[in-house]
Amino acid sequence: MDTATLDIVLGATADRLTAMNPDTTISAGALHSEVQLSIWDWHGIYNDAAVGRHITAVLTALADIPLTGTRGTYALRLREQYGAVTR
Repeated sequence: MDTATLDIVLGATADRLTAMNPDTTISAGALHSEVQLSIWDWHGIYNDAAVGRHITAVLTALADIPLTGTRGTYALRLREQYGAVTR
């Protein structure tokens, strides 16, 4: 996954986290779901082997961001860590 694609997917993930229940506590399951949906939207298909690799790549990129606080605060940390994400 190139950096331009990662930027698109991270921006979409941050948008999803703040659009639905931003005051709800972030969880690993919620993060995985939002990443998965963002990847699916970007790919436009769900049955391509690259989808799974891209989900894993994005979750790996997010591993250094503490999974604490609310969905909204996590999205802010995501945007801060990945300065190119300007949405």
